[in-house]
Amino acid sequence: MAETGALRNATGFAPTLAAGRTVLFTDDVPDVPVTIAWGSRDRLLLRRQSIRAKYAIPGARLVRLPGCGHVPMNDDPALVARVILDTAR
Repeated sequence: MAETGALRNATGFAPTLAAGRTVLFTDDVPDVPVTIAWGSRDRLLLRRQSIRAKYAIPGARLVRLPGCGHVPMNDDPALVARVILDTAR
């Protein structure tokens, strides 16, 4: 709850949220490695939404982050770093 509150009150949250409402992936992202990393314990974005994201970007890699919630970099920073580094290779 504290992390969600901190995000909500962070500078730039409202403009970022508003900008995200107009983004719609309608096709793959050629020549750009895309990883969709999803916390297995995310209570804000449901698991089915990860499947929808993967469907929208078929070339993306979908990675489950076991034991992580909506803010996985706080739950397991080492795991998130590994996923990012694996994508960058």
